Amino acid sequence: MTLRLTSRPGGASASGDPRRGGVEFDRRRPGMLLDLREVVFNLSGVLDFVGVTDINHGKRVAFLSHAIGQTLGLNRHHQARLFEAALLHDAGVSSTREHRVLVSAYDIPDAYGHCERGHDLLSGCAPLAHLAPLVAGHHSAWFELADGAHALDPDQRLSANIIYLADRVDAMLTGDDLTDPLMRRDEILGVLDRESGDRFAPDVVEAFRAAASRDALWFGLDADALPIELAPMARDGRYTLVSFPVLTELASIFAHIVDAKCRFTATHSVAVGAICARLAALAGLNEDQQRKVQIAGLLHDIGKLRIPDTILEKSGPLDAAERATMNRHAYYTHQILRQIQGFEDIAEWAGSHHEALDGSGYPFGKSAPDLPTESRIVAVADVFQALAQTRPYREAMPMARIREILGDMARARKLDSDLVGLAIDHADTLTACGRGGVCLDQVAMSRRASRSRLASTWAARSSRACSTRAS
Repeated sequence: MTLRLTSRPGGASASGDPRRGGVEFDRRRPGMLLDLREVVFNLSGVLDFVGVTDINHGKRVAFLSHAIGQTLGLNRHHQARLFEAALLHDAGVSSTREHRVLVSAYDIPDAYGHCERGHDLLSGCAPLAHLAPLVAGHHSAWFELADGAHALDPDQRLSANIIYLADRVDAMLTGDDLTDPLMRRDEILGVLDRESGDRFAPDVVEAFRAAASRDALWFGLDADALPIELAPMARDGRYTLVSFPVLTELASIFAHIVDAKCRFTATHSVAVGAICARLAALAGLNEDQQRKVQIAGLLHDIGKLRIPDTILEKSGPLDAAERATMNRHAYYTHQILRQIQGFEDIAEWAGSHHEALDGSGYPFGKSAPDLPTESRIVAVADVFQALAQTRPYREAMPMARIREILGDMARARKLDSDLVGLAIDHADTLTACGRGGVCLDQVAMSRRASRSRLASTWAARSSRACSTRAS
């Protein structure tokens, strides 16, 4: 069996220049050379897709939070933490319905659920764990954050309250028929003045008032202006070697967010990632490629966050319009991932999971010469796991039927016959691997509290660097 790799196996470097998206393969320190800020910024974009028709909520909140932080004179480290937490503040939201509730009204009866889910997701990933308390507190009133169950340290308390105010300002603007948010300035400031000292810190309200006095703040919220405003903040400019375990943790966060969108696909992405890694090993790919293709499997469906819940949960066949909408998800996945320097291969593999060797797939209509082994692995793993999982329109299939369907797809040149042969021969192993990946992931989630000791180290390090005011 001959399998084609997209990059050189072993310890060779694909490119030594990070500005060209170089990825380091160093056997002594396996990982990828990445700008972590850029990774977080672009992956956080999938959270904005949850709104389907109302996108960019997270980016608008980050933009407003950054403006408030600048006015308060927060130092660079504190600003960075505030910006990243604002981008990820709704990590606990996967449902279009829940998103609509959160952004359609100023007062939300029970907003703590998604805050806690977001906290739990972030607290298990060491580089992001220091953001978890800010996400947990971003719907808690200023006085609630001072003591009791929601208490935070002073820096965390300030940041969480800034995000809360920015989030509620955007909620007041969302769905407004006015084309210019500037027209709501006085009304919004009036609401915030009434909440000063209770829901919001007086200093935060005053800082927003000062920032809001500049028309440019409101103009910057426009869909065409926002990317330009955020561009200087989207990258840190420092490339570090990020280990594969850390990258897998990071990808797993977004896999959970995607899988939580529909009860029928719960655990799908985590299982596909585990099956990808095992299938890659069976196919003879080196260890680094196995890890990278696992990340592609974890992220292959992130584009589904922009697909309405009603389509994902429909019990009957999709009509032509619904099918056209559904088919966009692989394109969205590719577009999100390709913006991250160093993720070029992962973007191709993840975004090609519905392509076919005979050219009949979507969204790019690729055929065999355009599909490397890693893309083919993700495609086989996706079909294998989907057939084994209950969906709204059918029950999970028995293994004999799964083998039969995979064989039919290989003979029809939809899937790679060599990889399908491996999947059929090792079906029990792959099934156990998929379940094991889910089980290991659940164990990891249950250990988040104990792992918070490591997270606390990151948080303490960040806190020491983040005095509230710039010196």
